[in-house]
Amino acid sequence: MAYRLLTLVLTALLLVAPTTPAQETVGAVPGEQRGGVLARFFGGGGNDGLIPPEQAFPASFEVVADDVVIARWDTADGYYLYLDRLSFDVEGNGIVGYEVPDGRMVDDPNFGMMEVYYGPLEVYLQLERPISGNDVLTAGFQGCADSGLCYPPMQASFELSSGGTSSGLAGGGPPGNGGAAGGGLESMLAGGNVWAILGAFFIAGIALSFTACMYPLIPILSGLVAGDARRSSGRAFLLSLVFVQATAITYALAGAAAGLTGSAIQAQLQSPWVLGGFAAIFVLMALAMFGLYNVQMPGALQSRLATAGGQRGGSFAGAGVMGVLSALIVGACSGPALIAALVFISNTGDAWLGGAALFAMANGMGVPLLLVGTAFGRWLPRGGPWMVRMKQAFGFVFLGVALWMTSRFLPAPVVLALWAALISAAAIWLAFAGNLGGRLWLHRSRQAVAGAAGVWAVLLLVGAAAGGTSVLQPLAPLTNPGMADRPTVAWESVDSAEELEDLLQRASAANRPVMIDVYADWCVYCVQLDQDTFRDPAVLQAVEGAIPVKVDVTRMGQRDRELLRYLDVFLPPAVIFVDGQGNEHRDERVVGFLGPEEFVAVARRTLQAEPTEDQL
Repeated sequence: MAYRLLTLVLTALLLVAPTTPAQETVGAVPGEQRGGVLARFFGGGGNDGLIPPEQAFPASFEVVADDVVIARWDTADGYYLYLDRLSFDVEGNGIVGYEVPDGRMVDDPNFGMMEVYYGPLEVYLQLERPISGNDVLTAGFQGCADSGLCYPPMQASFELSSGGTSSGLAGGGPPGNGGAAGGGLESMLAGGNVWAILGAFFIAGIALSFTACMYPLIPILSGLVAGDARRSSGRAFLLSLVFVQATAITYALAGAAAGLTGSAIQAQLQSPWVLGGFAAIFVLMALAMFGLYNVQMPGALQSRLATAGGQRGGSFAGAGVMGVLSALIVGACSGPALIAALVFISNTGDAWLGGAALFAMANGMGVPLLLVGTAFGRWLPRGGPWMVRMKQAFGFVFLGVALWMTSRFLPAPVVLALWAALISAAAIWLAFAGNLGGRLWLHRSRQAVAGAAGVWAVLLLVGAAAGGTSVLQPLAPLTNPGMADRPTVAWESVDSAEELEDLLQRASAANRPVMIDVYADWCVYCVQLDQDTFRDPAVLQAVEGAIPVKVDVTRMGQRDRELLRYLDVFLPPAVIFVDGQGNEHRDERVVGFLGPEEFVAVARRTLQAEPTEDQL
């Protein structure tokens, strides 16, 4: 059966998977370390010997009087701070002034002649008023290594208390998401109750299960259930459970590995070659469903699986393999909960708790799949002509899944034409599928659906010829000619981390903010942001004056992976805001989809924020 063929082929693919591009060593940007312009918190991958910023520029603050604070950096040997990049702000208070010791002038390879400071640095800050319990001091700074490699602008924030001393990591805090749930989930991971954490991520998984990312999993699981000759509601539930647990375990392991290494496996598997290969496998599955051939696993392997699983045919093994692949290939969606777990694992190294949170989230995502799979096992017929027709129907479904995979890298008009061909074939099959029970109403309903599908196929062909891009709105270029000309953000593109760093330095010199959109064609939320958010007039107005930069990592080549590491981004989408002074508003990162209204609020808080007196 199809799923037995799938088990054999995909098991072999898993064995050779380490030789695919997924295993390529993801090095840092030449002369850079992970995090590049914006974070570089974790070293990782470079051969240049750079150390993480919290080790290069450890910051601390000491309150020496009710209205005097010392900001201190114990800069490591071989590193220096730019004195003109120091800035200070006290939330709930103000700064009268501060004294910076004289540095020395160096010919900096990045900025020319600059005054820098080597070794321990102390800056005395005179506050406007005595310190209260709500005062929060934020210091901005930037430094470089003698090798000529620079860290991004960084920030460190501390709560001030009279007579206290504070210290902490250099950086802007964990990635946020424009006011959604990710920041709260990451904070919960850092200090919450374990059961509360798992429950929160389970609920987040249920919410994620109703997004477009999960839709392809439904026909895959349904096809596994439909192809099971020994189908019953109980067995269908067990098959679904194996599928969901395989998906959940893979999700957790891949997430833990991504958090520890800084490289998301799902993203690395989105190359056209990998996606095309798995699309071909679904085509083979579809042909088997059509009855063109019936390939089974070798008898010895079937016997071993039967002995181990207590079931004939290796159905559970097939469900497990499909669950693994679904987690890696089909379910490559990034949302606030996923990013929160990845960031937590990266920051703490606690892969156990982060992985458990992802496991709980994946199980939440699997709840609807369990219901759908069990329902199919209960309601689908168990034999006769119905069974043959049902398998053929799932053959078309598997072809649809294959086409959905290839749509991530094929041109949109080509995809529309392929959908037209597939829907036409399905309409013809439905119209002449034979007697499915002899009931007149059923026959007429089938003919009506076939006719509607045929009309839709024609519309898709017309839309493809007109340059359409949407399967649901193929005639949009004809019915709404202005749609294609609807204004959108005028993106600048960069192809490497070096180009991005150069752009950010020029923007900072011109005191212009920057908005960076990390995008991929195969990223569902990325496309949704482009279609819905970045075309909204209010959004266009909010980002006016900023330099919009599109970082396209669709191909996931070496440069794309370097850019992701450089930006400290695991998976697209991510929208990053850098103000005119070169400081990233890291707590305002947008992860996942954000509607126009919410996005406008984030953009106004970041891109249009007035600099403080110390930044002028």
